[in-house]
This record gives sequence, C-alpha cells and structure tokens, in this order.
Amino acid sequence: MDMVVVEEDLDPQEIWDAKERARQADLEALRSGRKTEAQLQRENFFFAFAEGRMRVNLDSARSLS
Repeated sequence: MDMVVVEEDLDPQEIWDAKERARQADLEALRSGRKTEAQLQRENFFFAFAEGRMRVNLDSARSLS
C-alpha cells in the first residue's frame, strides 16, 4: 500500500488520539480473547520497533511531483 502524507496535514493531537484508540482496541481484544498476545505482537511489531530505528534520507529521495 502506497500512501503519501503531506506534513502540514498531520495534527499531533489526532495522531496521539488514534494511537490511544488503537492501544485501547488492542487491550480489549486481548481481554476478550479475540486475539492472543502473540497475535498482537505480530500485528504491532513494525510499529513498535520503527521509531528511532528508521531514518529517511531526503538527499536520495525523489520528488513525487
């Protein structure tokens, strides 16, 4: 899936709220037994380890326009 995000469209509060909703949904899925801890770990693996470990090299990026 390709997605282009324009920086000025990002609202930090909306991002924070979306993350909190996702955390609550994961917790409810775990508590209800709909998902196991292993399932949630697999689903969230990329997001859990991406921050701080990935960098975007804008010098080598090409314009989308």
